[in-house]
Amino acid sequence: MLRALEQAAVTRGWTTLRLETGTAQPDAMRFYEREGYRPIPLFGAYAGSDLSVCYERALVG
Repeated sequence: MLRALEQAAVTRGWTTLRLETGTAQPDAMRFYEREGYRPIPLFGAYAGSDLSVCYERALVG
């Protein structure tokens, strides 16, 4: 499912995906890191949250 979402983003011309998950979701954090996402500073509505972790991955078209 993640790869399908990434491909849809590439089709739309996006070059980067950013996402958020919760600090209480260690399985999700491991999954995203295993899939090539790297931790980034909190952004948007998540800035300043103690419960959020944000990730980013460059997309290859």
